[in-house]
Order: sequence, then structure tokens, then C-alpha cells
Amino acid sequence: MNPEFLKRVQLFEALSDPELAEILMLGAVKEYAKDDVIFEDDAPGDCFYVIYDGSVRISKVFENMGEEALTVLGAGDFLGEMSFFDDEPRSARAVAHDPAKLLEVRNQALKDHLERRPEVALKFLWAFARTLSQRVRDTNEKFSALFAISRVF
Repeated sequence: MNPEFLKRVQLFEALSDPELAEILMLGAVKEYAKDDVIFEDDAPGDCFYVIYDGSVRISKVFENMGEEALTVLGAGDFLGEMSFFDDEPRSARAVAHDPAKLLEVRNQALKDHLERRPEVALKFLWAFARTLSQRVRDTNEKFSALFAISRVF
């Protein structure tokens, strides 16, 4: 995996090549076959992932209904990032939707790195805030559409 890939990931797009190389050195490449579980709902969250290749299904499993997919993420997307900030258990399940190659970054390793490199931390946190803001906007639009449909019926 090379720094060029991370340049296409919104979290890291503002980082220089040497800064990207530093991030890559914090992580490890993991490969998953189709339907391999990456993490379970309510499991401890000690790392996050960047999808290099393939796709990952984020879902909830309900006792009476089975698995309900929330979204499918592809190359350049990231997942498991909430635990980086809140140290809480996973809020959903992640499964390889098809064969996938992921960069796994341990939360503590990244936190330690960002403490040593405040200029990298600032770029990373701004990108993260923009990403979360966009995700909230997307979710609001989906709920608005659902409520509009439910009022019709």
C-alpha cells in the first residue's frame, strides 16, 4: 500500500507525502474474504479501518429480522472511526461485502502519533469534522425522505 492511495481518502487528503507515509507505518494491511466479519456490534473498538480494495457492509442484526444493512462502503471509505474519539464499543457490525483489503490503524498508535505531530493532528481532525458533518447531513436527508413517504401512506 502506498501514500498515493491515502491521498484519495478524505481523512488524509490534506496530508503531505511524508505525513501520509507516517500514517501508513502506523497501520497493517488486513485481507478479508466475502462475508468475513471484521467486527461485531458491541465489540470493543480499538482500531479503525480504511478500505483499500473491495467493499464492507455496515449492518445491525435483529433477532426477528436478521441482518439489516445500513450502508455499503467502498475503496477510500473508512469505518470503525467512532471508537477513536469515544472509546465506546462498536455501534454496528462490519462484514466484508466482497473480498476486501483494509488498512487497520490502532487507535492508540494514531493518538500517540497525533500528540507528537500537532500539525498532522490539526489536518486530520478538520478532515474528520468535515466528514462527520457530511454524514449527519446525509442522514438528515434520508430521514426527511422517510418521513415524507410515511406521511403519504
